[in-house]
Amino acid sequence: MVPEPTLEGFLRDLGLRIGAGIVVIGIFFGLGYLNRTDFFGLSDFLGNQSVFFGSAFLLVGIASLGWMMIQRYRA
Repeated sequence: MVPEPTLEGFLRDLGLRIGAGIVVIGIFFGLGYLNRTDFFGLSDFLGNQSVFFGSAFLLVGIASLGWMMIQRYRA
């Protein structure tokens, strides 16, 4: 049986989704900033568009796996 939806559940789910979106956008902006400022010479590495997006999605994947691990051990 599916539990009846509540306002509290909706707001919790909405907050988690907004937080996840902020993390993803933050990863892309952070990598863009590292690329622009040439932090530790990463501009040569991140200058290629496919490498930039590949690195960003790899970091997003690592963050999502970390979040799943946290949720698994929290329950």
